[in-house]
Amino acid sequence: MNTNDLMDDIHELEAILQHVKSPRLLDELSHLLRTKQAALDELEQPVVAPSPSPPITVAPVPPVDEDVYTEVSTFGWEDEGYGKHKVNVYITSGIDGVGTLPPSNVTCDFTKYSFDLKIKQLNGKNYRLIRHHLDKEIDTKKSKYIYKKNRVTITLWKADEKQSWMNLTAKNLNASKPSSSDPSAGIMDMMKNMYDEGDDEMKRTIAKAWTESRNKNPAEI
Repeated sequence: MNTNDLMDDIHELEAILQHVKSPRLLDELSHLLRTKQAALDELEQPVVAPSPSPPITVAPVPPVDEDVYTEVSTFGWEDEGYGKHKVNVYITSGIDGVGTLPPSNVTCDFTKYSFDLKIKQLNGKNYRLIRHHLDKEIDTKKSKYIYKKNRVTITLWKADEKQSWMNLTAKNLNASKPSSSDPSAGIMDMMKNMYDEGDDEMKRTIAKAWTESRNKNPAEI
């Protein structure tokens, strides 16, 4: 499979992941996405620089307004799982050529519950991906980002590796009680709190119950 085919597969998987609700299907598709991305990394070998050629006169590019950003709306993410340290965010579309930018043009700031990625002056535009209220606290000193060729990977290092992330950002931040239209919301919130605050045995028990529930309801996708 060539690079173009892999990129097409990755873009399609990322689009699908935006709409998948089933944790089981999300895990399977995320695993497939990681496999495709690993294969793409192997194909993206360093290119040998060609022999020097006569200088070419290029018309100057108009300066980009540094305060105007285009939002990065297509990306994928995954939690490596219970007992693992990392949550990864992948951007593999819409930023072709990002690997040619100097380090000062690609930055990412971290707080305990947020990250802010900025890509400046890429093909005449600025791009930004910012997320507040992350699902769990992160270690800002260990969290990092890398970029190359046509992609950026942000690694969020969990403050507590025993926590699993249900979402990239926390849900229902302002909800004081469950909505009457969703009677199961209160139960889910209670289970989530028990998981976050419980010991290892409690976490394993809740994770097992969650897995068994999904297996009994395979149609909930």
